[in-house]
Amino acid sequence: MGIPFLGVRGLLHSDILKYRPDLLVQDNPFNPGEPVVVAQAIRPDVAVFHATKADRRGNAITPGHRDDLMMARAARRVIVTAEEIVERHLTRRDADDDTFLPAIDVDVVAHVPLGAHPCGFGALYEQDKDHWREYLEAAKSEATFCAYLERYVYEVRSHAEYLEQIDASATVGKNRIKDKG
Repeated sequence: MGIPFLGVRGLLHSDILKYRPDLLVQDNPFNPGEPVVVAQAIRPDVAVFHATKADRRGNAITPGHRDDLMMARAARRVIVTAEEIVERHLTRRDADDDTFLPAIDVDVVAHVPLGAHPCGFGALYEQDKDHWREYLEAAKSEATFCAYLERYVYEVRSHAEYLEQIDASATVGKNRIKDKG
């Protein structure tokens, strides 16, 4: 919104204020004596969203009603990865009960099937529980986590190579990919 801070309701009597020194309690300037929590505006350099589909112009649809549009507008640059790139121009009407990101708020679009892996992604596919177990086991020590990163991040040169590394066909074969119908 281009403002330096925003008043936030609902945090006054919560424990959040104990752990968040970036949230301040100030007097409401329109009603002195009434405390209100104020939060500094967040301006991330980059926001990345994974969409069910996008068009080549940058219009994208992300699953569910979320704050994606607000986050996209706050970021300096927006990258959308998508399960599917469609040739026709997407509009808000295509979003149904999902979130529509208009092209004006998107800088880059890339076709990235299974791009949310190992997380699940809406109605398209479930989380890869085996991979999550591998990740959690690897995260127990610096050495095993570095080996995990080497295998799945640093050694792969493309998303297609990553899909080979996780054996995406086995993921599909284990019925982790939900039927689109």
